[in-house]
Amino acid sequence: MAVGDVSAVAALEERCFSSWTLGQIETELDRKTGLVLVAASSFGEVQGWCCGFLTGSEAELLKVAVGPQWRRQGIAKGLLQELCNQFRARNGERIFLEVRSQNLPALQLYTKLGWVEVGCRKGYYKEPADDALVFVSKLQ
Repeated sequence: MAVGDVSAVAALEERCFSSWTLGQIETELDRKTGLVLVAASSFGEVQGWCCGFLTGSEAELLKVAVGPQWRRQGIAKGLLQELCNQFRARNGERIFLEVRSQNLPALQLYTKLGWVEVGCRKGYYKEPADDALVFVSKLQ
């Protein structure tokens, strides 16, 4: 993701659940071990984005979001696969994520892609309150 994409990503976030602020997005661009990816239409319109970081052999997916009008078109899947490919190329061995227990579309996607639930963090999310399910996927 380029600095010029930040405002478009922030605008997309405003239309998504558990949205991130402009400041949170900008912070990810500065993370030394981080990776930020953007999916855009052929016209340059930001359709989705994701970010994560790698520490040693373990990575963490921090965020994946797709604009409401582009959901269920494989964008999130493509972003996740590319993020995992890039962390694998950097010698990552596994990647973790947290997801709301009530986010059924995300849970279906992660399960379909082979992620495995390994834990639960009770009361992790606020507004609305929800548990976080912890998933892991092998990168090798």
